[in-house]
Amino acid sequence: MTIWRFYTHNAREFFRHWGTYIILIGGTNLFISTLLIPIFTNLAQLIVAMGHVSYLSYTNFLQVMTQKPLTVLLLALLLIVMMLAVYWQFAFTIIGLQAIYHDQRQPFWQHVKASFISFKNLRPLSVLLLLGYFIVILPFGHIIFSSRLLDKIQIPDFIVTFITTKPLLSAILLTIYVVILYFAVRLITFVPILVTQKISAKKALQQSWRVTKHRFWGVVFRVALVNIMNLIVAYGIELGIYLLQHYFDVSVQKWALTAGIINLGIVQLVFELLAVCNTMMLLRVAIQLAEEAQLIPAVTVQKTLVIRHRIWRRVFAVLILLGFAGTYSLYNYVYLKGMTRNAPLVISHRGVDDGNGVQNTIPALQKTSKEHPDMVEMDIHETKDNQFIVMHDENLQDLTGVNAKPRDLTLAQLTKLTARENGQAAKVASFDDYLSAAEKLHQKLLVEIKTTKQDSPNMLNNFIQKYEKRLLADKDQIHSLDYNVVAGLKKKAPKLFVSYIMPYNLIFPRTKANAYTMEMSTVDADFVTQASAAKQKTYAWTVDDENSMQKMLFLNVDGIISDDVTTLQQVIKANLDHPSYAKQILQFNSNLPSFGSAPEN
Repeated sequence: MTIWRFYTHNAREFFRHWGTYIILIGGTNLFISTLLIPIFTNLAQLIVAMGHVSYLSYTNFLQVMTQKPLTVLLLALLLIVMMLAVYWQFAFTIIGLQAIYHDQRQPFWQHVKASFISFKNLRPLSVLLLLGYFIVILPFGHIIFSSRLLDKIQIPDFIVTFITTKPLLSAILLTIYVVILYFAVRLITFVPILVTQKISAKKALQQSWRVTKHRFWGVVFRVALVNIMNLIVAYGIELGIYLLQHYFDVSVQKWALTAGIINLGIVQLVFELLAVCNTMMLLRVAIQLAEEAQLIPAVTVQKTLVIRHRIWRRVFAVLILLGFAGTYSLYNYVYLKGMTRNAPLVISHRGVDDGNGVQNTIPALQKTSKEHPDMVEMDIHETKDNQFIVMHDENLQDLTGVNAKPRDLTLAQLTKLTARENGQAAKVASFDDYLSAAEKLHQKLLVEIKTTKQDSPNMLNNFIQKYEKRLLADKDQIHSLDYNVVAGLKKKAPKLFVSYIMPYNLIFPRTKANAYTMEMSTVDADFVTQASAAKQKTYAWTVDDENSMQKMLFLNVDGIISDDVTTLQQVIKANLDHPSYAKQILQFNSNLPSFGSAPEN
């Protein structure tokens, strides 16, 4: 079957059974999102709380492993259960797709039973293979399958950004990604074979590898065609809706809001429908390969009364869509009226705005302050003589050319150095001078306290004694990646506003911090909601492009840390300055999942 024929054949198949596919795939997604994910999230938080662990991150993982082995064991067991849930999700979906595609009439509970029967194929080794497949292959080589249960498994953007600045690391990362992508394609039939055949996971891997031999590019082109065609349809409909809404905004303003609610609802339903279609068609890529190799039986059944069942399923699917539409309508009214939008704090990252100076220096602070950010984020290290210097890096080499750590030199030695960046130069500043400059400018600061193993035992006490009153008077804030600093400040200087920097959102922490500074790519609506419920703020870092800024505004974070203050201010203004309903529809759609990524199962 040619690539184009594959697409047209499966497109017709989808519209032939669209109601049943919506019930199967949409219902499974709803079950995962509204039931399983909250259960797993609450269980993880309960396990961490029972172990008296305030937070879980890579910064304390080894400590938790050595001091809280029972907590780690329970979390590991929960991870295994989650991976089995992912397996069940795919088993349920694949078995359902096969039944629909071949017009097999099957009661719902028989379908559920069949998905659990597939667990009989699993052995301890099979579970380990599935763990590796689901944790490594699916999230990072997401060519076909994905699941919201795997959303937490990702490389944070700040790590990718750092790697891309290093040619050798970039080459290594690219090589790893290409290898994972290759394995994802070669093992594309692994899960369908394992689900439908009574064989071990090892045998399923071998058969999948054999089936896809010499078919790598054929699979890639089919997947690409499905994604491209669905993107064209999606954005074509979006453009049509935008133009229609623009007409109402300009020419029929009396009905503009009503039209906006309806049009946004249409776009939402279309995107949901296309997401289901995308999932069905991409899974068919894998299933058809296995069928052609006779590794999956092509089920054939009598089609008596199939039409009648199809009609009832479509009626049920329409009722589901209407239910969603009703819910959407209420939300769309609130959204289009601007009730969900709040202006977050604009925070300059390291005191610069689009490379207008050398990071963490007074001249850059003075320039950036003219743009009136709500706060300027900057970094401090302890020096050899127990003072504080304004510096981000743990080694001075990149900025000053001196191969030394801030802790190796005295304050006097450090302030004689010149930092160079963005074609400019400026003296390295002491924190006293930087703070005084900020006070003259009436510029609030977000001070990041950097720590090392070489810091003095009294570092935090010295900081509190010297700066607490000034920081409180200036309404400055503090954040740190070191939880000991956060806990120490809240204990010894409880009036200070302190945020805990979290580079990875795994389990919502239970701390006394006033806020959490979250890495942009891992912050989500659930985290923001939980933080708000706990009366804690959420700051996102580092947000430098307009799409990411729009996403953070959509998530309603309390503060955005950016290297590009001017653009951030423009994006916020455009969102809050009574944008047209047509523009709001476009902004909303930009935050919907892309069909070019893995389909959610």
